[in-house]
Amino acid sequence: MAETVHITLDCHGALVDQLGGEQVGFDLSPPQTPAGLLAAAASHWPAAAGLLARTACARGDTLLAADTELADGDEIALIPPVSGGQDTTAHLTEAPLDLDALMAETADITAGAMVVFGGTVRLSNAGREVTAMDYSAYGPLAARTMAEIEGETLDAFDITACRMQHRTGRLGLGEMSVYIVVRAVHRAPAFAAAEHALEELKARVAVWKNEYYVDGTQAWLDGTAVPQPERPRSS
Repeated sequence: MAETVHITLDCHGALVDQLGGEQVGFDLSPPQTPAGLLAAAASHWPAAAGLLARTACARGDTLLAADTELADGDEIALIPPVSGGQDTTAHLTEAPLDLDALMAETADITAGAMVVFGGTVRLSNAGREVTAMDYSAYGPLAARTMAEIEGETLDAFDITACRMQHRTGRLGLGEMSVYIVVRAVHRAPAFAAAEHALEELKARVAVWKNEYYVDGTQAWLDGTAVPQPERPRSS
């Protein structure tokens, strides 16, 4: 067995600042798991220990159980609490959001109701005046989760369509950061489904917000810890 395993940490949100970069190399003693990786990282970067305790690990588009075996050369995304396919309109984009495309994709002559939610960068938050907002995302997992939320919303409500799109990058005041489009035969389930989809997006999608203030300071917004998956029991 090798004396060490080399892991590349793919950092997101405030961990970019606290660990010193978007990608950080980390050598550990084998065998290694996400639980051990996070514990070792917390010891190595004590200032980040509190955030790492609420961080999930992903490999590609898959969240990892705490006891998953890690291999030498793995690239592991660190997913701190979140603020919040290309065959259709992309779920994530650095370009301005495309409401017309979302409306075209969800068009349905049987649906008599359409609800559109749009979120924008607002002037103030928690009593502080905002000048801009940076949105960053862990793309593979964020896009997969958004697609899952769309499917779950379709299953849970009497609606015909649910689509969402989120912007990444630096946005100024008043710029649109997210759209959710829901269609249904009747308005009540359309409103309920749109609110449900928004709350799930805010709680589960790997998107982080870094606010910039008029006094020249900035701050990563607190978020919700991503749920850790459980390893299926062996039969």
